[in-house]
Amino acid sequence: MIDTRPTPMGNIKFYFLWIFLIQRFMIGFTASMSVSNLTTDQSMLLEFKNQILDPHDVLASNWSSTSSVCHWVGVSCSAHHGRVSILDLSNMGLKGTIAPHLGNLSFLVSLNLSGNNFHGYLPKELAKLHRLKLIDLSYNAFNGEIPSWFGALHKVKYLILGNNTFTGTIPPTLANMSNLETLDLGHNMIHGKIPYEIGDLQKLKMFRVRYNQLFGSIPSSIFNISSLRLISLTNNTLSGNFLELKIF
Repeated sequence: MIDTRPTPMGNIKFYFLWIFLIQRFMIGFTASMSVSNLTTDQSMLLEFKNQILDPHDVLASNWSSTSSVCHWVGVSCSAHHGRVSILDLSNMGLKGTIAPHLGNLSFLVSLNLSGNNFHGYLPKELAKLHRLKLIDLSYNAFNGEIPSWFGALHKVKYLILGNNTFTGTIPPTLANMSNLETLDLGHNMIHGKIPYEIGDLQKLKMFRVRYNQLFGSIPSSIFNISSLRLISLTNNTLSGNFLELKIF
């Protein structure tokens, strides 16, 4: 009678074949998912494009589904994740509002829309961009209150909202942005008092709120920030020892 039981060597060969097939499947699956997610990034940016005016046709011929989103003007992708990580559309003369679809660019690290003509409120969907380290929306026409949800973006180092038409008060939740180094809210229409909680930003180096409608005394907590190098509070109705201070 012939023994048909598998030999130890046969078991080993079968084991390694099985491992090889699993690895090939996972590599293919991961690559497929990466392409799919990048396609999602591309779709979100096209939705953003559809809500703005591009008078100089900077994006019109370049932002197309026929080319890779990573090669679009103003767009950079992460070498590690292969996803959109930087969106820099500064000084392109763009007009319109910010589509909530930008909140789905989950690997975005830097968002720079400065020097354009964007207006309207900032969509709450941007609060989902937890990898952001830089937000520069300066020199536009954004309005409404500064969103309290900025406080959920704990990795942001630079929050630059100067030269817009933001109203309302400075939300105390900004103090939750524990890595913040630059906070620029200058040249807006913000009123009220400077929150005492701003003193919790122990990594803050620059604090600029000049040319607003702030009033009251300057919180002493601000001067307890050891890393602070520039305070600019002029052209408000504030009282205190320092309205403009540079420390070197």
